[in-house]
Amino acid sequence: MRRTRIAFFVVWMAILCVSLAFGQGLEISGKVTVTTSGEGLPGANISVKGTNLGTATRADGTFQLLLPNSSEATLEISFIGFITQEVDVIASTNNLEVSMREDVLKVSEIVVTGLATSVKKRNLANSVGTVSAKELVPAPAQTFERALSGKIAGVTVTQNSGAPGGGINVNLRGTATITGSTQPLYVVDGVIVSNAAVQSGLDLVTDATGAGSATPQGQPTNRIADLNPNDIENIEVLKGASAAALYGSKASNGVVIITTKSGVAGQTRIDVTQQIGITTILNDIGTRSFTAATAEDQYGQAGLDAFNANGGRFIDQEDVLFGETGFLSETTLSVRGGSERTQFYVSGLVQDEDGIVANTGYQKFSGKANVNHKISDRLKLSAYTTFARTESDRSITGNENAGTTTLGFALAFTPSFVDIEAKDANGNFVANPFAGSNPAESIALLKNKETVYRTINSLRLDWNLLKSQNQTLDFNAIAGVDFFSAEHFVFSPNELQFERDSGLPGESIIGETESTFSNLYFNGTHSYTTDANITFRTTGGLQFENRNQNNVLVNANGLVQTQSSVDQAASIQVFQTIEKQRERGFFVQEEVDLNEKIYLTGGLRGDASSANGDTDHYFIYPKASASLRLSEYGLWDGLSGLSSEFKLRAAYGETGNLPKANAKFSNLITENIGGRTGLRPAGLTGDPNIKPERTKEIEVGFDATILNGNGILELSYYRQNIEDLILEAEVPFSSGFSAISTNAGEMRTTGWEVSLGLTPIRSKNLNWTSRINFFTTDSEITKLDVDPFGHGGFALFLGEMRVQQGFSPTAIVGAESVFNDDGSITNILGNANSDFNVSFNNNLKFGNFDLSFLWDWQKGGDVINLGKLLTDLGGTSADFDDQVTFTLPDGSTSTGAAGVQRLTVLGTITSPYVESAAYLKLRELSLSYSLPSSMVNNLFGGQLSYFRIGVAGRNLLMIADYDGYDPEVSQFGNVVARGVDTLPFPSSRQFYFNVAFGL
Repeated sequence: MRRTRIAFFVVWMAILCVSLAFGQGLEISGKVTVTTSGEGLPGANISVKGTNLGTATRADGTFQLLLPNSSEATLEISFIGFITQEVDVIASTNNLEVSMREDVLKVSEIVVTGLATSVKKRNLANSVGTVSAKELVPAPAQTFERALSGKIAGVTVTQNSGAPGGGINVNLRGTATITGSTQPLYVVDGVIVSNAAVQSGLDLVTDATGAGSATPQGQPTNRIADLNPNDIENIEVLKGASAAALYGSKASNGVVIITTKSGVAGQTRIDVTQQIGITTILNDIGTRSFTAATAEDQYGQAGLDAFNANGGRFIDQEDVLFGETGFLSETTLSVRGGSERTQFYVSGLVQDEDGIVANTGYQKFSGKANVNHKISDRLKLSAYTTFARTESDRSITGNENAGTTTLGFALAFTPSFVDIEAKDANGNFVANPFAGSNPAESIALLKNKETVYRTINSLRLDWNLLKSQNQTLDFNAIAGVDFFSAEHFVFSPNELQFERDSGLPGESIIGETESTFSNLYFNGTHSYTTDANITFRTTGGLQFENRNQNNVLVNANGLVQTQSSVDQAASIQVFQTIEKQRERGFFVQEEVDLNEKIYLTGGLRGDASSANGDTDHYFIYPKASASLRLSEYGLWDGLSGLSSEFKLRAAYGETGNLPKANAKFSNLITENIGGRTGLRPAGLTGDPNIKPERTKEIEVGFDATILNGNGILELSYYRQNIEDLILEAEVPFSSGFSAISTNAGEMRTTGWEVSLGLTPIRSKNLNWTSRINFFTTDSEITKLDVDPFGHGGFALFLGEMRVQQGFSPTAIVGAESVFNDDGSITNILGNANSDFNVSFNNNLKFGNFDLSFLWDWQKGGDVINLGKLLTDLGGTSADFDDQVTFTLPDGSTSTGAAGVQRLTVLGTITSPYVESAAYLKLRELSLSYSLPSSMVNNLFGGQLSYFRIGVAGRNLLMIADYDGYDPEVSQFGNVVARGVDTLPFPSSRQFYFNVAFGL
């Protein structure tokens, strides 16, 4: 009997323990909805705070979650673009309702900062800029970089020229190099992609520079322009080395991480947008109005005869050349949907834009397909593919040395009384008597076309190897290929005026560039959370990258009349450039989250590259950062009314900038001697010990939520020390060379960044969101192991930048500048770098109307306006006859006509051609109206989910005290020494009418 009682007691206790165990478990079910619409939110993340447990909402927004061995828990509900919410649960429930509000100030963002991890923005220890799909393209943008302008503090987006599809320069945190790559690293869906700027061969026609030049002047397009901005879900910009260190030797100019749109579980949704519009010139520079006397004085008897023959009629040559009203059209279609296991996104774009010059324009056809599939609850496969075909016609603009072949040069030397559109009895253009070409004839007959075929493909595998309440182990692998083929066709026919004066009239250029970037990454992440809610996350990975580019140009001169094929010519030259680069790297990183109050990160990246002198050496790039949420401590209670969330942050990191692929080799060029072809060394030799430039950055700052959650303030200060600057230094001619590419200097760049986000009004009928971005950047050469030299210009007396210890690398010097023996410079004429930049971005929603606009202000900065010099030399400057007084170097003064005075002092005074680059621009403006749902249902029989109409504009207004077309200009493309103007393709403004609807 005693044994029976004991057995009964044991069984009873076991049942009680089991019951208590089950009683301590929680079974939670509920629904997550959107506050504004009440609709379910699919794909929202439900996580249990302090553990690694969680789930996601279904297509209708519902979810279920079982928490064993728990009597209470805190659920954290998050979704991209919405404010994260925390809900305390103390009993099992099946009717939990969570309403999510849009995160217009991005206080709850999840930011990707590493190669395999992300972090909550409230814990983030670096300044990382983000742009959502909604913010990116309120107005249509030809390329995504244009749409990025003014959106992020510390990011400067400027154009090189206004040519259709023309190159755009993106600069993050100022100057980090002198002769190296200036562009950020672009990562699309986890894959590094090419942003090459490939020469078209136009420089061979204009003689602006030779084939294969490191600074092409034919205004090439950089290839990131191939992306469709409408496919982008969000952009994250790692502006400095402290944030970008895990990208190692390729990240000194920052990293732009682009995530494209994915499908969403639920009903399939189709979105269609049609936009049509016009484009016109943004700004005229004007031209001189002649009288018979001034025509004779400027051009002699020939000028007077031409003036009288035309009856003294004023012809606006700018309007003739750049006065086209181009037609714009953009059609986009996207389809997204899927089940809980498989989601898809498919899109297409047809874009057709005419230029403000006849026979110029830009076309883009692109398609995208993204598929995500859950093979199991722990295994996910994602595939991303993009195809694009772009075509641009850009005519002939910019610098030249062949006798006024380009439109700008010919315009500068063509007075307003010459009819360049006149034709003879045979229908041929009449020769321009005052310039070496007739620009109207060049527009009509010359071809400068680029056609690009591109595909970007990537495959990602995410595998959860271990998942428990306290730890997880994840593995992911990413493989990707970025391939493009660029075809160039430049045709300058025999009948062109400047070709008729050539010894071998008629020129045709065929170019083809093939580029392949391949990437393979393996990453592992282990996360462990202690009972005290301290989380340790350890990440490591391996990277393998290959880059191959092959560029071939065939240049044919002396074409058979009417022929354009390169084999129908008297002289044929072939140029080929092959670049191959192999890179491999590894990284490790440790992140520690202490109760979401303190966040610590430490890591390093190791990179080896075939571009380095020692191809087997791994260069190590460390990083460390910390953030402290002071608002989580009691000491902040008295300040919580001022700021409900306040975080201090500090970070250190190092990145590199690789040498050019051939910088360690001596270049060889062909030479024909006695009928035999051989090779001889070129003027530039390589350094077999060359290594990457290295940027070391310290960043400190704070983030604060203010005004009862209606504002957010972010402030950062950074200091970058750039070592091992790669320069092209002069060497004694006795060496057999004129210069060497080598590491020979150091530089320091500092700056401030302030971003203020506000929601001044939030009500049922009116919501207003505003963001102000302010930033400065300053650079100084702190060490120079070679003699000072000029760069970014054509000659000292015309103005150029100066690389000299103690001065900014973008300081402008000229003929009146004095270079003293003590290393100082007297009479610095300006600086291409601005004093500061400010953008003012606003979004207002009132009823069914949506209004957005963006102002962009640059204070300071200077441009070397050689376009003004050209019009002076041609006697056509708009202010040529204005009376001015100049002070000469000897202190005396000279008064007379402005054009004459500038030319009189040319060679002794450069400052008249150095002008302010300050501007105020209305970058974007958009106004749309969404029809009420009831009206949409009545009008379209319930077939449409929404219908919206609107108007939009880009680059609508510019206020600038600058005599050129646009102070945003760069004759040499994406280089440090920007701000050199030789009358490029003018900038334009765009107006659109748009219709959008959903099925």
